[in-house]
Amino acid sequence: TYLNLVLTKGCHVAEISFYQQIYPIIVMMPIAAACFLALVLVKGEVCPGQRKRITENMISIWAVLALGLMIGIENYATTPTLIIGGIAVFIGIMQNLIQSRLEGKRAIPSTWLRLPIALAVISGLLVLWQQQQPLLLLEAVLLGAVFAHVILLRAKHRLQAFNVILPVVGLVSSVLLMIGLLVVAGLNVDSNQMTVIQEFVIYRAVILLFALAIWTIPLYTKQEYTPNLVSLTTVLLLFSEVIGMGVVTAF
Repeated sequence: TYLNLVLTKGCHVAEISFYQQIYPIIVMMPIAAACFLALVLVKGEVCPGQRKRITENMISIWAVLALGLMIGIENYATTPTLIIGGIAVFIGIMQNLIQSRLEGKRAIPSTWLRLPIALAVISGLLVLWQQQQPLLLLEAVLLGAVFAHVILLRAKHRLQAFNVILPVVGLVSSVLLMIGLLVVAGLNVDSNQMTVIQEFVIYRAVILLFALAIWTIPLYTKQEYTPNLVSLTTVLLLFSEVIGMGVVTAF
């Protein structure tokens, strides 16, 4: 199955598989989210109850990373990426199982999370090296920020500063992404392809702006964030970045 993105370069036609588009995104998103959550646990004033809930909800990170690696098994992931990422997922899930057996507000030490997160970061660097797409790093920051926000909200966190920091990080990275995408498209597309590329860039921009508007509504209305609101934002951002990755990987 191919997404309807076929770009012709002279006599060469680049067909981008849907799974080839989503593989790097699905792998990089949870890795970036894990880094944000590690920052929260280290720098935030987190009480034992919040620490326990955040650690428990990190199972979502390892589940999504495992999904990304499984997608990459087909053709796209390198063997070191699969091995190192797989070890990170295994350790993360084992730690989560240990956490689930702790009674009361007890939580595993935050230092335990360093190993699986470090291994996940190494696998992410391998993906970046394989893809050779600098814009993928900005996509990881954007999607990682919104994914980490969902996890924090599900954990019923009380760190109000991160309800501002994470959306702002998303806004900044999305602006840089749009500029980068326009630059890449402008440098690599000839006049015959420009109309097709413009359509995809416009579609992505509309979805992206809609997602960012939803994400930032509570900042303007002074309302509380809800997991459902940010989850909807996550889905829309994923859709927009799949389109963006399709344009980028075509060159």
